[in-house]
Parts: sequence; structure tokens; C-alpha cells
Amino acid sequence: MKGFVVCAACGARIKANRTHCLRCHAPLLAPSPAGEAPARSTSRPPVAAIAGAAVGLLVVGLLWLLWPATEPSGSPAGSATTAATRDAPAAARTADAPPAAPGTVLDSRRAASAAFTSGDFQKARAGFEQALQKNPDDPEALNGLGLTLERAGDIQGAVARFERATALAGDKWAYHFNLAHALGRLPDWERAIAEYRQAAQLFPTDYATQFNLALALQKKGDDREAIQEFEKAIALAPGEPTFHLALGNSLAKTGRLTDAQRAFRQYLELEPEAPDAAKVKAHIDILGAAAAQPISPPPAATAKPALP
Repeated sequence: MKGFVVCAACGARIKANRTHCLRCHAPLLAPSPAGEAPARSTSRPPVAAIAGAAVGLLVVGLLWLLWPATEPSGSPAGSATTAATRDAPAAARTADAPPAAPGTVLDSRRAASAAFTSGDFQKARAGFEQALQKNPDDPEALNGLGLTLERAGDIQGAVARFERATALAGDKWAYHFNLAHALGRLPDWERAIAEYRQAAQLFPTDYATQFNLALALQKKGDDREAIQEFEKAIALAPGEPTFHLALGNSLAKTGRLTDAQRAFRQYLELEPEAPDAAKVKAHIDILGAAAAQPISPPPAATAKPALP
């Protein structure tokens, strides 16, 4: 995406005007030329680099933001496995067939993930399906196929693969994160929130997970709880202007008009040249006028005439 660079250390997509990654604080590389895949760290295999792929985030009412999440090495392992599972896309091995050699499965996954990274999703899908033919219980291949299906618009198919991946490896943050994102596209906010919470437990310092959780709560209509989660995301990445913008929306909806003005002003301080800056300034003025209005007491009840 124009104006963004991909962090070679953790895979997060960050605005090009920043010098360090907001997630892992590594120095950022210059934007890749048009048509070229972004440079990635050579210390990690391609399949790890797409553990959590590009994820779309919606800030209600004012702005769209694209934010990917790639699971960094050493992310925490954790708690319970999700119970919901569906059948794997590939046929199971017959009882007398020997399991595929680990190297051949890994080769298929690496080729598929390289195709995914380069944008060849048809080749990526074929590669992940080939890996699953060799090992139907490969959670990395299931996750990769889920990402590819989601890109192709098959959200239900993607959900099924992510569910299977989380059932096989419930301690992987990326699988829960990707499942939550796909559920949000259905939309199934109740289940998406549950999966984002699970992802946040596994990777509590990831600001993108925390922000997605807050957005899911906001979309569900639970702005009071969303405010708490937005504040956690801001504590993790205070320099991200969109977080303050989204917080301001929920604060305004819950009647905290002065706090909403403060959040919107913080957004403008961090992003003074934002395309929607004029609209945000106008909204701040509207909120200020509303906050200045005295609260009228409820009208006194009039006595009913006595019955004859």
C-alpha cells in the first residue's frame, strides 16, 4: 500500500514517515518499488512471515485503516484450544499410507507462502492444498489456506480452516487473530470478540490485536467496553493517531463529550495533515457546543384532575 512500509523484523505494515516499527521498534526500511514484494528478514522462513497476514480495520465514521499482523518469533504460548472445528479441506490419509516426509510438506508450505507474499494467490492456494494432501493436520498450511481463501472472498471457507488450525494448535496467537478477523467479515462480532480476547491473552503486548478487539466491541455497539480496550491499545502504541480517533468516536457515543474532544485533538496533533482534519475539527466544535449546553431539568409532573 502506498505510504506504508513492511517491518522486516515482525511483518507489521507501518506508515512510511516513521523511522521505527511501532510493534517491535526495529528500524524501518525504505518503501519497496512498485510491483516488488517488500523485503523481509532472512532469519525467518516465509511461512512464519504470513502467520498473520494483512487485516483490514475499520474506524467507524471517519477513516479506514489497513493493518497487518505477523506473529513475531517467540510470541507467548498459552491457554485453551477453541472447541469449534470443521473438516479439513484435503482428504485424510488412508490407514496403510505412510505419513509424508516432513521435508516435502515444509517445501510445499514454503513455496505456497512465498507465492502468497508475492501476491500470486492462485499458486499459494494450490501449494497449501498440496501440503494438506500430504498432511491434513498441518496447522500452518490450514492457516495459510485460510488466508488465501479470505483474500479470494471465501470467508466461510477461511473460517473453517482457521477453526481447524486453532483446534490443532490453540496456543498460536496468529490463528486466533486470523479467525477473529474472518469472523468480523461475516460479520459475527460475538465470536470475533471472543477470538480477539484469546489472541490478546496469547500476545498481550501486541497493539494491533488490542485495537482490533476494541473495534470489534465498537462495531457490536458496546462502546463503554471498547473505550477500555482502545485505551490499552493507546498505552501500547501512543503515537498511532488512528487509535485516538477511534477512541474519540466511542467517547462521543457514550456522552463523554469533553473526553472525546481531547481524543480528537490528540489525533490532529499526531496527524495534522490528515485528509479528514477539517471534518474532525468541525466535529470538535460541535461537541464543544453540545457540552456547553446546560442540562435542562425534567419537566414537573402535572397533577391529574380529581375524578368526580
